[in-house]
Amino acid sequence: MNNAISITNSWKIVLTDLLVLVAVYFIPALAHLSDYKLYYLDPMRFLLFAGYLVSRNHYNAYFLALTIPLVSTILSGHPPFYKAILISIELIVNVGAFHFLLKKVNWHAGILIFVTTLFAKLVYYTCKFSFIKIGLIEPGLITTGLLIQLYTVAGLSFLFALFYKKRST
Repeated sequence: MNNAISITNSWKIVLTDLLVLVAVYFIPALAHLSDYKLYYLDPMRFLLFAGYLVSRNHYNAYFLALTIPLVSTILSGHPPFYKAILISIELIVNVGAFHFLLKKVNWHAGILIFVTTLFAKLVYYTCKFSFIKIGLIEPGLITTGLLIQLYTVAGLSFLFALFYKKRST
């Protein structure tokens, strides 16, 4: 019985990953068709946590955090390589902090997403500053307004709060 559950869960994870990575492939195309800058919606983080909601597997979330930006770079050329590395670091920190706090504190998942995303953004901007200083990326520390980022984080947190249900152990 446990083997059947494990196989079903494995297929669920693989299917989730494939759907997320296919979505990553189409986002740049949709962005070019739209007048709206879709990156304002933080689609990589959205897809990462949507994948986590489906699979509930934190190892898989780390895998997605690492691969979503890199797959996007390989398939569409966006983001540029070093920026993809920064985004991967940010997403890995976000997942790691979320998973850590989920076990340590009794906060609602929506609040955890909000807090851990702000922490991950702090790490991102620290790393980005370093990448700019050593010449890996062009100058311009904050290219998307902080208020837009705050609204996006709040929106993701709200959506996650609506759909996240804590599993009983």
